[in-house]
Order: sequence, then C-alpha cells, then structure tokens
Amino acid sequence: MADLFTPLQVAGRQLRNRIVMAPAPSGLAGSDGFCHSALISYYERRAKAGVGLIVTEPMLICAPSTPTSHLGIWHDCFVPALRRLSAAAHAFGSRIVFLLEVPLADIAMPMLVESYVQGAWRALAASADGVFISVADGGLLATIIAANRQSGNGRQIPITERILPLLTIIEQIRRNYGRHIWVGLRMPAAELVADGLTHQDARLIARRAVAAGAQFLDVTINRYSPDVARFPGWTLPLVASIHRIASEAVVIGSGQLSDPWLADAAIQDGSVDLVMLCTALRLLPEWPQLARRVLGMVSVK
Repeated sequence: MADLFTPLQVAGRQLRNRIVMAPAPSGLAGSDGFCHSALISYYERRAKAGVGLIVTEPMLICAPSTPTSHLGIWHDCFVPALRRLSAAAHAFGSRIVFLLEVPLADIAMPMLVESYVQGAWRALAASADGVFISVADGGLLATIIAANRQSGNGRQIPITERILPLLTIIEQIRRNYGRHIWVGLRMPAAELVADGLTHQDARLIARRAVAAGAQFLDVTINRYSPDVARFPGWTLPLVASIHRIASEAVVIGSGQLSDPWLADAAIQDGSVDLVMLCTALRLLPEWPQLARRVLGMVSVK
C-alpha cells in the first residue's frame, strides 16, 4: 500500500514522494518576466526540504498587454534563467513542471495552440520535467470552457465543443514532446457557483484530457459560493470521483491537507495519487520533514 513517502514512477521518471507544491504566486516575480535569483532560492528551499513535485507559479506564454508582475516563457530569452530554476530543483531530488498560462486576450485559436506548443518547447529547453495547462485559474482557456459561454448567435455551446481547443493543445504537446516531458492538466472538480461547471462536466473533461494524452490531472476547486463549507479534506470526495474514472493518469488532490495524517490517509485509501499543498509550504517550507517525523518514519532525537 502506497503512503505519503512512497516513490512513484511516471513515464520513466521517478517522484521521490507524493508531496506536490501548488502553483501559487510567490510574490517574487518582476515585471520583466525573468526568473531572478530570489525566486530560484524560493523554490530551491522547498526542493531542499523534500517536496517531490514542484508546480511553478503561472508562466505566461504570451507577452502581457500591460506591465504586470509575472514569470515569462513567451520568448527564448527567458530560457537560461528557467534552466537554472530546473537545476536548483533537480539538485535536491525534486521534479519540476512549468504551469503554462495565457492572460485574457483576443487571440486566434491557431495562434493560441502554437503559443502553448512553443511554451512547452521552451520548458523542455529549460530542462523542466513537464508542463501543466490550467483551466482552473481564470485564464483564457478557463474562459473558453466556461459553462455560460455562448456562440455568436446566442446558442449555448456544449461542453464537448468548448473543450476542443484544450484537447488540441494537449495532443499537440504530446505529439511533439511527449517522449521527453510530462503533460498535465490543472482542472476543477466542479465549480460550486451558479452556472459553473458541474461535476459531470469535470468528469467528461478528465476522460477526454487523458485520452488526448494528459498524464497528470491536478484536480482542485477554486470557484465556490460563500456558503460552501470548507474543512480539511473537503474536496477529496469529488477528486476521488475523478480518480475513479481517470485512473490511467496520476491524480493530484488538494483542499486543506496540511495535517500529515490526513495527507497520508488520502494516499493510503486511494483517493488521490499525490497531495498538493499551498499555504502549508508557503508558511513552512520544511513541511515534508515535519510530516516524515510526525508519521514516525524517522526517529527524533
């Protein structure tokens, strides 16, 4: 039976444990888009502490229309610094994937697909272990698959049509670079708001994404109404439902899992394959070491 510190083999690469760092903004990115030394040190500290998989904060695959703090991967000039970021993670045994994102913009679909493919190529050139694409964090792809999206004549577009650009992006990246890098999708388990994506929508997205080539599913809930009760592990039932119908992929779960016993139990009972932490790793980078001690896997002198 797997637990929080059981290694996991994925397409020829090994994760040393089941702990994932969430793609939350570090607050250290600058307006020039470059990955500076302070940001590298931020991720390096989490790698040194024992995180198995680092998912970076969003990296923009298109230049922002207005000056804003961001990490960029929309030009080859960013690759050398990003390569140093990958090297810092690898030096301490962590794997690292780049979360590719595009800001809300008016961009033709062929150009959008090509921008993601180019971003994946730069991630490969920067020695990243993989790339994640997000439809959960409010970017352009999230808008494209939104439940309330309508066609020009006011027709409600079915989910099977709305996700076609996403599937094309996944397929193109897998076709071009799938032998060299992982491809993952960050997606909602549901949107718990009026007119949001349903859990059935999410299950369909997961199945189609895996069929298109996604090897990881980072399943989260970022949109919910104020009356939704949130407590440790609150998302796990919905994430586990995705896991059951997409077992070919590695499923990542999150949702206030900072209690080491709860995180370990989520792995042991098969709800998820990996556990993602956000606030816990931001406030306590050495959380993996703490969890190992709490779970009794090393002696404390």
